[in-house]
Amino acid sequence: MVVGRRIIQDESGLLWGTSLLDPEEGIRLRGLSIPECQKVLSAASTGGEPLPEGLLWLVLTGKVPRKTQVDI
Repeated sequence: MVVGRRIIQDESGLLWGTSLLDPEEGIRLRGLSIPECQKVLSAASTGGEPLPEGLLWLVLTGKVPRKTQVDI
């Protein structure tokens, strides 16, 4: 995460934070691995990738959305 910030008299600086990523597990969203997300989240077509709306719902609420909550 990089955040820009104005410092005294128009001098710029950056603030960043690091995190650890397990090379075996990979990225996890709210405790779910990417393959688990692909299984439980709604997709536009059968066997397709999860819809962005479902991923956003998961990240913001921490709950897997129902199909009716993702469909517009």
